[in-house]
Amino acid sequence: MQININPKKELFKWGPIEFKLVYGSFFIETILVRVEDFYPWHWPPALAIIQQGKLTFINGCLELQKAGLKYFRKYFLNLNNYKIHWQKWEDWIKEYEKMAQELEQIKWQNISDKELSSLLKKFYNFNIRFWLIVHVPEIANWGGEYLLTNKLKNLFPDKFEKYLEILSAPVKFSFFQQEELDLLFLDSIKNKKEFQKKLKQHAKEYRWLLNSYGGNRILKVDYFADKLKELLQEKSAKQKIKEIKDNVKKNKTRKDKLIKELKLSKDLVLTAKQLSQSIWWQDLRKGYIWQMNYFWDKFLREISKRTDWKFDELQLCYGYEILSIVKNENKINKKEINKRKKYYAFYAEKGKFNDFIQVQPIKKLISTYLKTATGNIKELKGLVVSRGRATITRGRVKIISNPFKESCKMEKVDILVAGMTSPEFIIVMKKAKAIITDHGGMTSHAAIVSRELDVPCIVGTKIATQVLKDGDLVEVDADNGVIKIIK
Repeated sequence: MQININPKKELFKWGPIEFKLVYGSFFIETILVRVEDFYPWHWPPALAIIQQGKLTFINGCLELQKAGLKYFRKYFLNLNNYKIHWQKWEDWIKEYEKMAQELEQIKWQNISDKELSSLLKKFYNFNIRFWLIVHVPEIANWGGEYLLTNKLKNLFPDKFEKYLEILSAPVKFSFFQQEELDLLFLDSIKNKKEFQKKLKQHAKEYRWLLNSYGGNRILKVDYFADKLKELLQEKSAKQKIKEIKDNVKKNKTRKDKLIKELKLSKDLVLTAKQLSQSIWWQDLRKGYIWQMNYFWDKFLREISKRTDWKFDELQLCYGYEILSIVKNENKINKKEINKRKKYYAFYAEKGKFNDFIQVQPIKKLISTYLKTATGNIKELKGLVVSRGRATITRGRVKIISNPFKESCKMEKVDILVAGMTSPEFIIVMKKAKAIITDHGGMTSHAAIVSRELDVPCIVGTKIATQVLKDGDLVEVDADNGVIKIIK
């Protein structure tokens, strides 16, 4: 089968990240296969390679930009279309909140197999609807960033990257910032019983906070109690609340000032504003993905009790395969599913989907698309997405691929290096003196969070995790996007 992704051209590689297929299956089933039934364009050709439980998702950058431009112009620059699409999102949230309440109240052991199957089908369709809505900002970000970059580059060739960082920064709280604000507000409650009651409510509302595509953790009251203590070690709750709010205000102030100073056109300002909104929306929907993952685990655990499928085997399945298992249709070959544990790959193009479970073809894909860097490299360059408080930063490298297992090795004087970041990385990003990634752009998770934290961040180095080693002393120049290996 021909794969129409040229390995010699610039590629976007999302990963490697810890990954269980069931949690990413709705993106795959919806965006790579079904989207043509609802939207005028396909997602570009996509290849995913999973080895030893870690996923790398690959697209051609140019193809993403071309598709993204179409989406950004239709659904973000056309304000009437944007309003309609945003309303679909708000309607979905209202329905989700009702369904979440329904799922919370279910006594799983008391429902019949038929009721379980019906409930699962409803939740499955709910996930499909979600992805049909939220893939729009994800792909549109590629077009918006490309469009704004070129507009700025033509006008300000020497400073366009700096201006891009300022103009694309979100001016609303992320779900991580909102959680911290909500937690900090609890410190004002003086009555101990009332505080414990509110803390318990907070833990229930945000128990999904550290979920990921690699698995889920149900956070308990103790986690949030410890987190509040840690937040208040150096500053009061009022000071921390002000710091978070001021950082978001700073983004807006810098943006307004730059627009005025440069006398930017209405067209350029609209592009920047809508890109900022699209970036924020992409981050916002991640919180709902993690919430739905929490409920998916409830379904999977109940299914594992009623069938001969183990929980970890169900995590290797697509959503439609889970439906078939619950219906007891005997269509799913468990032996073939278990082969996905070590090596698995799939390729999708124009709604057609092919997967690979044979080891040798997958290893050939790995050698073609996941090549390693060679040579004596002393300097790396990437895109500056956050200049932070200090534009020149020195520190020791700590390479993190699994933040839950490796967070203990990160100190506040260290430089975080990762292939890319995703929400579970927040626990190490908060400790980092600076952040460096192989992959990503101005709309990436690393870009969004580093600006929230006000720390220097350089993304898109392509080879940082291959060249740098734990303990290397590096200098991060967040003015020029350069990382120098000192020792």
